[in-house]
Amino acid sequence: MGGLLLAGSGQAQIDTLFRYPPDQRLFKLWQRAIWKDVWERKRLTPNDTIRVFAELDRLRDVARQQQDERLYWTADLHKLLVRHNLVDYTGRLSTVLDEAEPHMDQCPVPVVKASYWHMRGMYYFGEQQFDKGFRWLLRAQQAFKQIGYQHIPEINKYLTGLGSRYYAFDEYDTFLRYMEEAFRYPFLSKREELANYNNTAMVYQRLKSYTKAEALFQRVINQAKSYHDSTYVGIASSGLGQTLLLRGQARRALPYLYIGYRLSMNEAAERSAVTALYLAEALLTLDSTAKAKNYIDRSVGIVTPNKGWANYPLTYYQVQTAYFKKTGNYARATLYQDSTLALKDSLRAVFSSQVLANSAIKVNAERYLSELAQIEAEKANAIHVRNIIIMALLCLTAAGVYALNQNRLKRQREKQVQAEQQKRADELLAHATAQLNQYTRHLKEKNELIEKLAAGLEQPYEPVVSAAAGPVMVEHLMQQVILTEADWQQFKRLFEQVHPGFFETLHARFPALTPAEIRLLALSKLAIPSKDMAFVLGVSQESIRKSRYRLRKKLEYLRPDTTLEGLIDSL
Repeated sequence: MGGLLLAGSGQAQIDTLFRYPPDQRLFKLWQRAIWKDVWERKRLTPNDTIRVFAELDRLRDVARQQQDERLYWTADLHKLLVRHNLVDYTGRLSTVLDEAEPHMDQCPVPVVKASYWHMRGMYYFGEQQFDKGFRWLLRAQQAFKQIGYQHIPEINKYLTGLGSRYYAFDEYDTFLRYMEEAFRYPFLSKREELANYNNTAMVYQRLKSYTKAEALFQRVINQAKSYHDSTYVGIASSGLGQTLLLRGQARRALPYLYIGYRLSMNEAAERSAVTALYLAEALLTLDSTAKAKNYIDRSVGIVTPNKGWANYPLTYYQVQTAYFKKTGNYARATLYQDSTLALKDSLRAVFSSQVLANSAIKVNAERYLSELAQIEAEKANAIHVRNIIIMALLCLTAAGVYALNQNRLKRQREKQVQAEQQKRADELLAHATAQLNQYTRHLKEKNELIEKLAAGLEQPYEPVVSAAAGPVMVEHLMQQVILTEADWQQFKRLFEQVHPGFFETLHARFPALTPAEIRLLALSKLAIPSKDMAFVLGVSQESIRKSRYRLRKKLEYLRPDTTLEGLIDSL
């Protein structure tokens, strides 16, 4: 029994397979599909079966190690097809594919799942369950189209498989459409290539597109010769000869019909039998009656169960009618003519029944395609709505994040501004405090100088200055230290920088206070001694004491709960 790829051990074959890129691995596996051996070998021993499953299990294990999920599930599908074919080959109805549905529904690889659907549909067709077969095939086709043919190495197999089902129902336009698509991709085998091109040529012949049919038959002949496939040289030669015969070119058709008759005998005996009848028809046209009779007899002598499939009976009656007319035996010609008409009536009835069945199947198929299209449209719409919702959520999230970020930046900027403002305020406060301290210190120094000068004037010795000049200087200095209105405004400005809101709060709480009382409270806030305060205000210390006494009584009258010291501390 053949292996996956090459002769030799299973492991060696798997190692060879993994030397190819992933897509080529799949193509090679389908090229030498191990499940086909069930039919090709006709009979498997138990050891053969064990080896097949072991080989596929090894392939799955290596695919899993290589993290090639598609190859893993493809090997799993091939293992399923081996089990199915082992049952199907016995002639019993196989339920293997049906029973595997739950398992294959778990397959995460869409193309492998679609391959399973395709194989299931092909099997139902073989069992003449056409409606069910079409449903599975169309479902698979829909999936293949969504995945993209270019992403499926073995797509030719699926397209030609579905196209051939339409061929069986004489849906030639649909068949040709699938064949045209399939021919863009590589075939899995040379024999499949020859078979599908030959079938396409047959369709063109039936559609009376004889030029296209002739060209394709000639292509198959040339290709079959290059592949050393004599059977298909014979099959295509027979088709080309028949095409030429239909075009009224009997003499030109004969060489091809002779080749077709001879080379088709081994593998396509039914083709050889009907080709013998075409030879007889051509020979009758050329008045070679004896040779024609010889080939009629030869066709009858070819034993094959597939003569009916090749439309042998109708062709046989038509050729016999022509032969007996040619030989002048009109009685027998009439009998064969009647048989021909009866068979045509029978075929017409069968054909009409088949047309009705085909129409029903076609309607069901079209309905199913419509349902699939509707499902896909709903799915696409759901995906579109989902994407819109996701985009909306993303936009909202982005907007939220942006807003939060902007808010955070705003708070950072505000904190930075506040920090800068606080720093500047601290600097201004420090500067104002220094100026105020310098101002009060300057006042104190002036007061001390005045005291010294006043004390010097009271001494018995003569001072440097004249007696007349002394009082004048003292008076001048006294005027310098007394707070004028300009001095008061400068002092007030510096004071407000160090104690902001002092005067405003004081005025709001005690609007009845006089300017002198306000000045006394401001100097008291700075803790200036009474002696210095007296010099500054230009009064005696006794006046300062009395002014404080009167201010204290006034405050107690206005606010019984307020003391002078408490007021100064609170401002």
